[in-house]
Amino acid sequence: MKLSGEIFRNKSFLYFWLSSILTAMGDSIFMITLMWLLVQITGSPVIVGTYILLVTLTKFSFILFGGAVVDRFSVRNLLIGSAIGRGSILLLLFLIVALYEPPVYVFYIAGVLFGLIDAISEPAGITFRTRLVAEKHYTQSMSLLMMANQASGVVGPIAGAMLYAVYGAKMAFLLNAAAFFIAAGLFLFIKVKEETSEEKASSFFTGIKEGFSFFIGAPVLATMALFAFFANAAVGAVMVSLPFLIKDLDFGIKGYGWAHSSIAIGSVAAAIIFSLFVIHKPKPYMTLLTCFLQGVTIVLIGFFSKELAVLLLLLSLVGFFEAAVNIIAPSVNHALIPPKLFGRVIGIMIIIMGISEPIAAGTAGILIERIGPRDVFVWGGTMEMLVALIVFSLPFIRNFKPEQKRS
Repeated sequence: MKLSGEIFRNKSFLYFWLSSILTAMGDSIFMITLMWLLVQITGSPVIVGTYILLVTLTKFSFILFGGAVVDRFSVRNLLIGSAIGRGSILLLLFLIVALYEPPVYVFYIAGVLFGLIDAISEPAGITFRTRLVAEKHYTQSMSLLMMANQASGVVGPIAGAMLYAVYGAKMAFLLNAAAFFIAAGLFLFIKVKEETSEEKASSFFTGIKEGFSFFIGAPVLATMALFAFFANAAVGAVMVSLPFLIKDLDFGIKGYGWAHSSIAIGSVAAAIIFSLFVIHKPKPYMTLLTCFLQGVTIVLIGFFSKELAVLLLLLSLVGFFEAAVNIIAPSVNHALIPPKLFGRVIGIMIIIMGISEPIAAGTAGILIERIGPRDVFVWGGTMEMLVALIVFSLPFIRNFKPEQKRS
């Protein structure tokens, strides 16, 4: 690791970073505003859950198509269009909510549209970042973007709640729309060399097949994605168990709030540290070591969490390691993907790495009732440790050299 401020002289990345802050803040404000509005209108947790499910299913259903789109067209223009699309939907919601109390299906339609946009904007955003910064700055750029997300996750809900309380949902939607339009405008100041696409002559399905072929034929990439599936499942399960653990320990709602704040503090600390240093050649073992240490910390929570101070300290370490993993792992993986296939391969990886979280959430609900939240922490952390050790034992992972690059 080497201390470096070079990335802060990259004006195009700084514009992208500012745009990401605005969109992340907009997403945070929108979610808390919409969730509370749905509760007020319907009073039904099923409606709220159905909306989230619709957005998630739509995104995962179309993200392979979105990745193929990213590889064929200007990523910069796709991100501008995504921001304008989100802003337009929010502006329409503002007008609808201002005129009358809309039926629930209006929000379902908006959720599907947001899911479709996410299916393109998520792989597009990841691809665009790798074209803005040199490979040696991948970890720094990831940490800065994570700082934006963490800060938005703290400030956004507070801002959204205040806007809702004073002006109602309509004003929150309007300001949110403005944030996305401004974010789109910032892209006009970004200078980036777009990759020339060679894929337009082939069909979308052929392009997606090429992405799968590369992914399956890249053992390091495929193995680390599969590892992330299990690691994310472990972390997802323990996060579902956290409020039940807090309840069993009689720490109350304040303790639960402090628990989430501790995780956020740890994440921000990691993001700040990694934003200041360059890791020139990140390797898979760095990801595995960080996940192993996170697993150890989760197990310790299961055994030594009777005191609130101890629990909060351990949760801050969980947040630190989680942020570190989300900074190091993409920096390793993204360096292995050829630019012309980047969107399609990233789409595949998003599905594999992300689909385990809802599965783990459902499984955790069953396990909490049968073995209790404390044991879910123990077994979840143990699983993360064991999977990290198994993957590290593979020679092509353990002996990986940065020279094994994309072509």
